[in-house]
Amino acid sequence: MPPRPPDTRVSSVATSPPVYYCAIGAAFPPALYLMLDACDIEQRLATYLGAPLARLSVLASGWETTVFEFTLQSASRAFAAIPAGQSMVLRFYQGSAADAKGAREHTTIARLFAAGYPVPRPYAFEADHRALGAPFLIMQRLAGSTLFAIRSFPSAFKTFSMAFFSFVRTQARLHKYDPACPGLCEIPRALAPIAGSSAASPLLDRALATIAHRIETGPLPGLREALNLVTERAARFRASPDSLVHMDYHPLNVMVQGVRVTGVLDWMNADVGDRHLDAAMTSVILSSSAMEKPRWMRDNPVGNGLRASFAALYMPLYHAMAPIEFERFRYCQAVAALLRLSMLGMMRAHGPEVVGFRREAIHEVTPAVVRLLSRYATRKSGTAVGLDAPAPQPA
Repeated sequence: MPPRPPDTRVSSVATSPPVYYCAIGAAFPPALYLMLDACDIEQRLATYLGAPLARLSVLASGWETTVFEFTLQSASRAFAAIPAGQSMVLRFYQGSAADAKGAREHTTIARLFAAGYPVPRPYAFEADHRALGAPFLIMQRLAGSTLFAIRSFPSAFKTFSMAFFSFVRTQARLHKYDPACPGLCEIPRALAPIAGSSAASPLLDRALATIAHRIETGPLPGLREALNLVTERAARFRASPDSLVHMDYHPLNVMVQGVRVTGVLDWMNADVGDRHLDAAMTSVILSSSAMEKPRWMRDNPVGNGLRASFAALYMPLYHAMAPIEFERFRYCQAVAALLRLSMLGMMRAHGPEVVGFRREAIHEVTPAVVRLLSRYATRKSGTAVGLDAPAPQPA
């Protein structure tokens, strides 16, 4: 008889609740990795690669990384495969879990690139902080721009409309890979086991355990009833074929050129489990966070209409490419919404560092996103959902 999964229910009583799930302790605040000066980075990177740099500039920054673009003047003596004269990407990992995330993402990208999936080609990963002060990955600079180009509304609409079909098809393609085949079986699982679950536990159980831990640690009492409801139904949806899942697949993590997807970025949340959870997470993000910024898009009725239109179009398109079980998908939407909302709740209650992000990430937890996500979670779970913790301001 297989072992019973952990009971992740938590009390719906707000005062002195009995805890049914034993949550692990949390240390506040975790350690962070600060960026070096850009000139220092350029000098150290040239020494590390054994070649002078023609240029180096900041390309982007996210919740847990800062990305530079650079070009070598001549061939690298240390890494012969890195071409001179071509744009490369230097990706710094800065959150409290930078070491683990960097190593995990490098392994995932390397295995997917070898399998022919559209990801940047990885050239080097360095875990030793002595090189540049933090873990970093050097990889190919993909052609094109992200699916959601925010230079202007017409540009956003054109790019989104042309490439949205390819965006969905590329995710469906990922889900068709067998995670047990040679090479891909080495892709690590991002969602760490928490007390009562193990690394071998289904992704659903690890997600529920993570939500329960955050609710008790936050505390986040406004999510308790919803978690109890989805936990009670988990047995019906626990068994499922395993797929490779991205778990953060959204327009800003997909590069496109015309109608073609040139590559998928940000694999730090990649895992193995029910593909419905991955599709549900994309649906959650499209319905709440996508197109939140810039302000002219958020406050533009046409921009909000664009968000709603593509969020509604996503599921039928995905279903046409990879048929889904609708009851399972709706259940996974509730779980994905709680997983994301509990993450935002921890960021508001204790700061982004506690969930592995940079301090500046708190600016992304806007009232509009929290409101949309809370409404979404309420609809999908069948009970009222909300965050009560105040939002801390970064120093």
